[in-house]
Amino acid sequence: MELTSSQQRRAVAAVVSVASALLALLTHEPSGLLVAVATVGICIGWKAGLAAVVAASSISAAILLSPEYGTENGLARFAAFVCGAFGLWLVVKIFRTIGFYDRAYRGAGPSNSDTPGLGWSAYPDGRLRFLNAAALEYVGVTAKEMREITDADDFSWLRFVHPDDVEASLARWQHSLETGEPMIEEKRLRRFDGTYRWFRDTGVASRDERGQIVGWYGHTEDIDDQRKAEAALRQSERELRLLVDTVPTMIWLMTPAGLPYYFNKRFVDWAGIDSAKEEPRGTRQFASHVELFHPDDRAAVKAVFQKSFARGEPLQHKGRLCRKDGEYRWIDSRFEPLRDEDGTILRWYGVNFDIDDEVRAQESLRLADQRLARALRAASLAELSVSIAHELNQPLQAVVANAGAFQRWLNADPPNFNHASRVAQKIFKNADAAAQVISRIRALFGKTEGELHAIDLNAVIRDVCDLLGDRLASSSVKLDLHLDPCLPSTTADHVQMEQVVLNLVRNGIEAMEDVSISVRDLRIASRRQNDGTVEVEVRDRGRGLADPERIFEAFYTTKPDGMGMGLAICRSIVEAHYGRLWAENVETGGASITFSLPIRAADPTKNPPPRP
Repeated sequence: MELTSSQQRRAVAAVVSVASALLALLTHEPSGLLVAVATVGICIGWKAGLAAVVAASSISAAILLSPEYGTENGLARFAAFVCGAFGLWLVVKIFRTIGFYDRAYRGAGPSNSDTPGLGWSAYPDGRLRFLNAAALEYVGVTAKEMREITDADDFSWLRFVHPDDVEASLARWQHSLETGEPMIEEKRLRRFDGTYRWFRDTGVASRDERGQIVGWYGHTEDIDDQRKAEAALRQSERELRLLVDTVPTMIWLMTPAGLPYYFNKRFVDWAGIDSAKEEPRGTRQFASHVELFHPDDRAAVKAVFQKSFARGEPLQHKGRLCRKDGEYRWIDSRFEPLRDEDGTILRWYGVNFDIDDEVRAQESLRLADQRLARALRAASLAELSVSIAHELNQPLQAVVANAGAFQRWLNADPPNFNHASRVAQKIFKNADAAAQVISRIRALFGKTEGELHAIDLNAVIRDVCDLLGDRLASSSVKLDLHLDPCLPSTTADHVQMEQVVLNLVRNGIEAMEDVSISVRDLRIASRRQNDGTVEVEVRDRGRGLADPERIFEAFYTTKPDGMGMGLAICRSIVEAHYGRLWAENVETGGASITFSLPIRAADPTKNPPPRP
């Protein structure tokens, strides 16, 4: 019969002891009590064996000192019995002590005393049989104390387990004992100083040639630092995830092939992506993401994305993306690859910025600039009508006068065809001059875009001064021209440059209306700068500017009847030509407004017509 637990062995020991005691009493032979002493000492323990020696001695005294035995013979046999029982108990104690050390702590049979970490072994029934030196040192007990603990209780090792882990640990251990399956668990064990640390306990069964379990061997690894590191890593990941989800932009990740597999919360909320229905990591087809773009943008988006992914180059793209409410909004998308030490792409990081409001604002500003430009030109029409009529009057009067002379030369007797031919050439020239005036006026007040040509800014200044000649004379303004004769030509729209110069000259005239006639001097200068630009300066002798920078704001004006659009449009025109316009007060009195333009050759493919 195989006894698989200490309770069974102790029950058998008790039965054998009681039977031997009864047999000794019935036969009046105390030597049978030695069997009880040996049984109790071997199966129960040496302390119980010593108690059995005392009990057996008492029973033997009652038997040997009875009237059936003589006194001398009884005392001698009693003394011999006591010595024999005590000797038997001593032999059992020595046998148990040496056996425990030999089997458990001196390598009898399979041993894990040299196992790194905490090593242990147990009997087939689960009773702890061995702890290596590291385990004994950790729990703070000696081998002798551990042997006493294991003799007292089959599961005495549970006293070293954290109270919260006892129930689960015992359940796993009993499951392994019943099934023979390996036992792997994580639990907290008490150290000798009372602190608890996490351990991973692994126990496997050792079997004989018949497959019967002959013991359990285990290794307990300290994983407390690892668990703390993992907890810190999880906390860091949670904080990073919280940061990624709360940052005010849409973030998404893609595989090296460009397949999306992660969208942050802001992207999910914005686009209405159902993350619960998303395909597994890296399997979402890129085409399904392209479908979020506007139908007019999908082909271009797919082409530029695939090109960037194939070359491994960063990408910035603007397109219209569908929001969850069905509205398409302008998005600025940027992608950057993450590479390892060898340069291999591990993943792609993408961010999306909603720039729809900015794009719409820019478009509205551009349309407003166009409307302001047309409004400014329309507002100047009444003021320029007198000068235009004067400019047209001269070539038209010349045409009439030359036509009369032509008729007289033809009616002469004889007709003077030579003089008539010369007069006809003058008529053609005057008519062409009138046509050019009309052409400039139509371009000035029309809605057509400007055209870039190589222009001479000195000629533009002279034309404007001729156009405003009557205004200068009526305002008693002295014109002082300082034009650089070597000024290079630059590429610009002729009509728009005339508009800029016209506004600056007219503002200079109006700035001197409330000053003395003797100081009304308007100075216009042109010059070339060393930074590859040409400058035109219009300087007046008025009262100066209260805020030189604010005068370029739309609708800001210091005139009672002004609209506040002229200088704003002038700056828009100049900046559209890649130039600069600024104003400043002059120390000697008055103000100076200057604009500069880069010196550029005419190339319509590289310089598209500006849109002020």
